[in-house]
Amino acid sequence: MRSRRLLRLQGGVSAVSISAALMFGAHAQDATPGETLPIELDTVVITGENFTRSLASTSSSVSVLTEDEIDQKVEAATVDEAIVNLPNVVIPAEYGQGSAPSIRGQDSEGPNSGASAFFGGTTPRATVSLDGHNLSYYELVYSSTPIWDVESIEVFRGPQTINQGANSIAGAIVINTKDPVFEREAAAQVEYSSLETRRGSMMLNSPLLQDMAARVAIDYYARDNFIDYTNPAFASSGDQDLETRNARAKLLFRPSEIPGLEAKLTYQHIGSDRPTWEAATEPFEDRDSETLTNPTWDQSTNTVIGDITYDFGNELVFTNQIQYSDLETSRLTEPLNGGSADITSQDFSNESRLTFGTEDSAWSGVAGVYYRNTEESDTLYLSDRTSVPTYVSEFDDQRNSLGVFAEVNYRFWDRWVLTGGLRYQRDELQRNGYAELASRIPGASVTTPIDYDESFDALLPKLSLAYEVTEDVTVGGLISRGYNPGGVTLNLVTNTFVPYDKEMAWNYELFTRANLIDDTLSVNANVFYTDLTDAQRYLVSDIDPFFAQTVNVDDAHSYGMEFGAEYKPLDYLTLNGSVGLLKTEIDTVTDPAAASLQGKEFGRAPDYTLAFGARWDVLDNLALTADVRHTDGYFSDDVNDRAAFVDSFTVANAKIQFKPREEVEMFGYVKNIFDEEGPTFLRYSRTILGYEGPVVPPREFGGGLKVSF
Repeated sequence: MRSRRLLRLQGGVSAVSISAALMFGAHAQDATPGETLPIELDTVVITGENFTRSLASTSSSVSVLTEDEIDQKVEAATVDEAIVNLPNVVIPAEYGQGSAPSIRGQDSEGPNSGASAFFGGTTPRATVSLDGHNLSYYELVYSSTPIWDVESIEVFRGPQTINQGANSIAGAIVINTKDPVFEREAAAQVEYSSLETRRGSMMLNSPLLQDMAARVAIDYYARDNFIDYTNPAFASSGDQDLETRNARAKLLFRPSEIPGLEAKLTYQHIGSDRPTWEAATEPFEDRDSETLTNPTWDQSTNTVIGDITYDFGNELVFTNQIQYSDLETSRLTEPLNGGSADITSQDFSNESRLTFGTEDSAWSGVAGVYYRNTEESDTLYLSDRTSVPTYVSEFDDQRNSLGVFAEVNYRFWDRWVLTGGLRYQRDELQRNGYAELASRIPGASVTTPIDYDESFDALLPKLSLAYEVTEDVTVGGLISRGYNPGGVTLNLVTNTFVPYDKEMAWNYELFTRANLIDDTLSVNANVFYTDLTDAQRYLVSDIDPFFAQTVNVDDAHSYGMEFGAEYKPLDYLTLNGSVGLLKTEIDTVTDPAAASLQGKEFGRAPDYTLAFGARWDVLDNLALTADVRHTDGYFSDDVNDRAAFVDSFTVANAKIQFKPREEVEMFGYVKNIFDEEGPTFLRYSRTILGYEGPVVPPREFGGGLKVSF
């Protein structure tokens, strides 16, 4: 019998400290009686750095969830749920305001958040790529990405601008869905839980012609909101529950008459309906809210992606990807002028790459060019709640991004690999329109126009050196530069638009990769130091904590480590664990308006994160799994407001998977076994004159059935 285990090491690696995360795999091969065969590690492939290479040859701090690991996460429906246990990655909520992943203390949502994001536009810090489509701010924050029929998820920590372009100074999340194969396949799944979770999924795959195959995947997810709204005056335009609809179709063409050519066409639709967030008010353990309103978000995204790859047969490969998406977002309030908004955007991108050699070649590398254009129109309807007039704010936003990049790898003296890379990045931002807001005179308004037109550019080098100590141990160092373009923010205290500059980062890392004890123990680790210049930070006003704006601080830094290991002491038992350590500080602030940030920690930057898990294969067709994660306490914002401090919390989960037949799997799970309570992020609310925020979801029991053919 053949059994397969996947060893996961979450993170990039560190030579003198050991600090990262893990993901590897191994096969226990067929053996004759009395014969014991060694475990062989599977090769985990990294695709998010423009040049395909194995995890063992990757210097960046990266965690990879493989196909088998994703399939085993029966309790997870979204990417955020799947990656929540990774070191130095904090995800306060499944979706909504404040929910975007924080990577090494850098909020991937970007410095503009909430109202600031609407008025000033968005500047995300992490790229989330779904088959080549980079999610917009509204897709990232107010929607979710299903993991049904997903091939792999790669989570990069640290600046990734040289690989992903603008808006990836914190890191990147690369999601690859499954491609068509030339054989008939089908799968389906149903699920239900104590939180009224309803999920149904299906997949069909079939060859259409000798050279053509198609794959269709559909996923539906719905869940009741677990917050009770207790204010008698609460008004909502929707039912406050969650719903996500995902449909994807792929067509693969490999003409036998043209060896080396592959063409792929992908269509993807994601629609979602959900409230702004599932936020509680004090006492948070009751999971109740006294708010007056919680707007709902109705989103629809349609994306078309075309991929062409041609292998010249001499280790020279040309790849081109073209992408177009159309997003329609509605923010719905009751009444309409309570903050309803309409947002439409179009996103076009094209990337061309030429790679040469492989990771085993003496010389290898990649060169390419990337272009992206996004256009967005925003309209907001708002009143001062004391008068009849509806104030209308309108904006048109256009962004052009160009990246020209190259990387060369040189393998010398058998065990050394030197990598040098360079990217030129240029971003042009235009934002025009006006904000109409209530004035201090009842019934009157103030109109503030904006005509913003700026360009930003940067040269972004990367240098790494790796040494293979043995066939099973690699150590090395990495230096890279990251960048994020500037933008504009609305100061709601003065009703003026204020520009902010680009931010830059120098990142230094040491890494190690190791497969030990006859390949039964895998270890990956990274230790890092990041020096930020003109860092973009979220400044909460000392006049009114509801108001905030983005500012630049002169200098800031972060340092820490990621460590991950997986160990298989017995053929039927697999253990895994990870540790993330982090320290952050805003060092120098010369802007008098931002003086309160001096010496403060980054918001949502816990000193440490811990995770541990175990899988027991009781029988060939029965497995028990348990995991626990602990997150240290952290501030919700950069001002380090004690009233918005989040205490440490621990969440434990367990699941069982049983296969009565090879093609049938029944599963059950319990999330948050000990019913941990408390907030995970806090923000001041003007409607209740106090703090509200998402909390740890309540204990949840669920189960379902999977079938495959």
